[in-house]
Amino acid sequence: MKKLIILAGMLVLMACSAFAQQGKQAFGFHLGYGTEIESVGIGLKYQYNLTDQIRLEPSADYYFKNDGLSMFDINLNAHYLCPVSSSARLYPIFGFTYTNWNWDLDGGYDLSKSKFGVNLGAGAEFDLNANWMMNFEIKYQIISDWDQGVFNLGFAYKF
Repeated sequence: MKKLIILAGMLVLMACSAFAQQGKQAFGFHLGYGTEIESVGIGLKYQYNLTDQIRLEPSADYYFKNDGLSMFDINLNAHYLCPVSSSARLYPIFGFTYTNWNWDLDGGYDLSKSKFGVNLGAGAEFDLNANWMMNFEIKYQIISDWDQGVFNLGFAYKF
């Protein structure tokens, strides 16, 4: 079974010829939902292709207050682009996150905690035309005591 999984992984990597181009950039926004904070969030992202297959994506998200709790995070993720067609790509996500959680407590007190964590997940992106693309991502933020799943739907302008 282990050999079959390794073989399948190698075949996927070999099949991932590149449709993206080294040096290609994109700037975009996304809407998301965090399962631990149980709130909707908005975010901005910038993408830069280091190679034809490897892309870096710094991003920042703010999750709206829900029951006195709000959150923001700053992420640096890497994607390995695997083309499915000339206009669609799948990619695993691996990266790091810095999160800040804010609680509004009774009596006008605020409590704020920050932690670092790891992002693991997968995404799919689709070219809408020559300049615009949309994507859907599912990632899991592994943060001590605050692990959460995150679902994002985004759009980006390529340049």
